[in-house]
Amino acid sequence: MKIKAPSLLFACLFLALLLTSCSGESSKAIRTGDPIAPFAGTDLEGTPFSLAAHAGKPAIVRFFLLDCPFCKADTPVFNKFYEKYREKGLAVVYINNNGANAEEVRAFAEELQIRFPVIFDPEGKIAEQYNVKVQPLALVLSPEHKLLAALLGGVGEAELDELLAPYLQ
Repeated sequence: MKIKAPSLLFACLFLALLLTSCSGESSKAIRTGDPIAPFAGTDLEGTPFSLAAHAGKPAIVRFFLLDCPFCKADTPVFNKFYEKYREKGLAVVYINNNGANAEEVRAFAEELQIRFPVIFDPEGKIAEQYNVKVQPLALVLSPEHKLLAALLGGVGEAELDELLAPYLQ
């Protein structure tokens, strides 16, 4: 079978366009050491939260799910870590974009006695900004808001200590 030159040219252009699109998508990925762009939202209490307001301080940004066993199991770890280090500037914020409604997210926060801001982001704009595809995910940030680690699943106090101890002395 003989391939006509215009068909081959079209196929090559299509393949080049497809590869360009794929590589463009991967450039959104955030890697360890990358600076994290700030976001803003309103927590469940109606208080504005801005990552930029915590510049110069370490932060943990946790994307969580309501029905996630990891999230329920390690929220006490985040509560304890926040209570221990908030006076030293640590910011912790939970973000949910998978709740059916804000009341379900509020019930989750009350049940687990979350003591830091919880943002319900029903349109998932914050997760999209950071290209979050899998949850639960905790982004651990240096005081310069560079990514120290992206922790999938459950998180332990020892991990947080190891990552943030140099900034919380």
